[in-house]
Amino acid sequence: MVKLQLRFLQSTTGYIHVQTNPKFSYSTDATIDNAIRIVEIVKVLAPTVDPKRVCIKIPATWEGLQACRILESGGIATLATTMFCMEQAALAAASHCTYIAPYVNELKVHFEPEYVDHNKAYDFCRQAQAYYLKKSCRTQVLAASLTSIHEVMQLAGIQHITIAPKLLDELAATDAAPWSGKLGEYFAQPPADNAWETTNYEALVADESAWRLAFTRSGFGKSEGKIIQAINYFSHFQEKIELLVKAHGD
Repeated sequence: MVKLQLRFLQSTTGYIHVQTNPKFSYSTDATIDNAIRIVEIVKVLAPTVDPKRVCIKIPATWEGLQACRILESGGIATLATTMFCMEQAALAAASHCTYIAPYVNELKVHFEPEYVDHNKAYDFCRQAQAYYLKKSCRTQVLAASLTSIHEVMQLAGIQHITIAPKLLDELAATDAAPWSGKLGEYFAQPPADNAWETTNYEALVADESAWRLAFTRSGFGKSEGKIIQAINYFSHFQEKIELLVKAHGD
């Protein structure tokens, strides 16, 4: 993954992103070691590249976000991925993550052709961004897991967005004038759910047991179920990549 990212380095500005091994999602120490290893590999393969351009993507479990806290304190940028609810977003901010990646669609939409996520996380993106701005957090929102250019257009006004090559091509070939919505209109409005304004997240993120229970109860278990699903997908493909590397060597 580091070699792949370095191939794009000259064509990009800002950060390059590499994700830690998802099998370490529930180990703070292993995640930290893996993140440091990724940065060290960059230093060896590309000694002229500023290592501060590397942003480490880490699943937003309790353990993963504690790893983000420690890595950020040591000068390594982090992105908390597999993000589905405000409990995770608040803990990411408390951990001083550089970014969070809310998944607009749960991950299986990309692997099960017939599946449609009818509970897209538009409003969660708005809640997280509104919370960060109100609290003057350094963490910023970088939405991910999009399936259509309509979803991209709907998110106009968000701080950052991940757009797949296929969607970039579709956007480039589409006239924006006939689009039925007003660009930025959705994010110009306050979130529909205002619980982010009344919940004491500062106390919650300081208490591991309370945070875990709140996360488990978020969406009556839906948020935790989605991250479990995502970690399973990522772990499955981690194993496939490892087998591919073993089969083909360097």
